[in-house]
Amino acid sequence: MHDSVTAKLHDTLKELYHQAIDADKKLAELRTRGQAKFSAVLREDSQFTTHADHFMPYVAELAEELELLEMSADEEYQALLGRMVHKIHVLADTLGQFLRLS
Repeated sequence: MHDSVTAKLHDTLKELYHQAIDADKKLAELRTRGQAKFSAVLREDSQFTTHADHFMPYVAELAEELELLEMSADEEYQALLGRMVHKIHVLADTLGQFLRLS
């Protein structure tokens, strides 16, 4: 059961990784024109410990959490999985909105 869940999470992170590359390129373009002058892509209440002005560090944090999830014992697995799924939704929604708008 855990293997199929982590396989799906790996696939999801690959998609987010590619979207983050595209979004970070667009952010770099906006910054060369004096736009996108914010200090963090996600709000502080997003449950991410990362606070960055581009998307890739958030994907890296999720990749680290996936490694922890894969090594976790059953009793902590559900809590880690729930937090990770929430963070994936937050990042995916933000990436989707940004890529649609830019």
